[in-house]
Amino acid sequence: MEIKDRLMRGFMAGVAGGVVMDVFNLASYYLGIAELRFLDWSALVIYGAKPISIAETVFALIAHLVFTGILGIIFAYLLTLITSTNYLFRGALFGSAMWFLLYGISLMYKIEGTVPLHVDTAASDLISAVIFGLVLAETLHRLDYNLKT
Repeated sequence: MEIKDRLMRGFMAGVAGGVVMDVFNLASYYLGIAELRFLDWSALVIYGAKPISIAETVFALIAHLVFTGILGIIFAYLLTLITSTNYLFRGALFGSAMWFLLYGISLMYKIEGTVPLHVDTAASDLISAVIFGLVLAETLHRLDYNLKT
């Protein structure tokens, strides 16, 4: 499938990264490593509380995936401003930077339920963010490559 629109390729790559990120995060949560799921973060921002119904959970998860899609768009356009060599490294750095930025915002605004967190949750979320960045970069690279061939 050929997608000529950079915005759409970035969004699709971001959602792909978000799906893999959420799978890792959910596994970490249900193994007792992380205290919060990413969908909980979305719910806390949207509702001010963790989701309590299936509808709230699904809506928060979809919102998180839309957010990762938007991050994918930002990454896709950033790559046009700089050279896109070492794209996997750039993806990992982008994911890490977004993790740090979003953690900082939640701490700065003291979003209830997100602070304080233990090191196991922070480390798990950082790993998830790096995975997001790697999948984002690889998916975008493949979508861009398929456009050129």
